[in-house]
Amino acid sequence: MKQKHVTVSCESEAARHLAEAVRAYAHAAFPPGGSECAQVSREALLDTASHCDMHPGGELALRKRQMPQIRAAVRWYFGDEGPGAGNDGEKLTALLSRN
Repeated sequence: MKQKHVTVSCESEAARHLAEAVRAYAHAAFPPGGSECAQVSREALLDTASHCDMHPGGELALRKRQMPQIRAAVRWYFGDEGPGAGNDGEKLTALLSRN
């Protein structure tokens, strides 16, 4: 049976920054009123953001099938067009690229 989750070792602060990026991306990429499929993606990403917000540190389990969207969220959020600032994007990109 294939693994459905990947684990990422991160502190609670990094998980909160990841939650910010994923939440902002979900709202920007999948606004309310879109297709049913888009709304399912939006809710799944918002659930992941909530999960990241509650992470106390250590191994963070993320859905394997969401990893491309999570990486895209970090690239967008901390990129030129996104609202994020600082070098947290580089840290999160490195953290997520290990999986």
